[in-house]
Amino acid sequence: MGIGNSVEYLYLVLMLKWEKNAPPDGRKGFLDDEPARNTQVTRMAYILNKIAAGQVDRTYQLLSRHSRRKDGESSVSKNASWMKQRHPLSKGWYFEGCTSLDQKQAILRHLTELGLSPALVECIDEFVAGRSIEGRIPSEVEAEEILRQSIEAERLQNEAYDT
Repeated sequence: MGIGNSVEYLYLVLMLKWEKNAPPDGRKGFLDDEPARNTQVTRMAYILNKIAAGQVDRTYQLLSRHSRRKDGESSVSKNASWMKQRHPLSKGWYFEGCTSLDQKQAILRHLTELGLSPALVECIDEFVAGRSIEGRIPSEVEAEEILRQSIEAERLQNEAYDT
């Protein structure tokens, strides 16, 4: 599958939870007990906010650099004054919702520069597009291996800090 670690697995689970509980595409409903419309923009903001947790500026600055438009503005920006359909992300960052799916996916491809695996970014592309990711969820055996590898990597990292 190519999912790199337990954090990526968590992102997959969160996207699957949305997929299972969200209203049909374009309809209003609730997400994490908040009213939301199930759209590409809402799905993109949802997963970006999860990924950016703990590294908000680093994440959105990277995406801002890679979403520069011909007019010099960025589709991910703290300056939302020019945006036609600004959608709040977090900590004063916004996403211009008036973008095509191709434009959204071009922005998402840069998530690998944050260390996310290409396999996860492909799943995020599918999620934002409104296509099911259920078939991409690792099997129980694969999930256990991801967890085992993550625990081992953390143990080795802790040992390196202790020395």
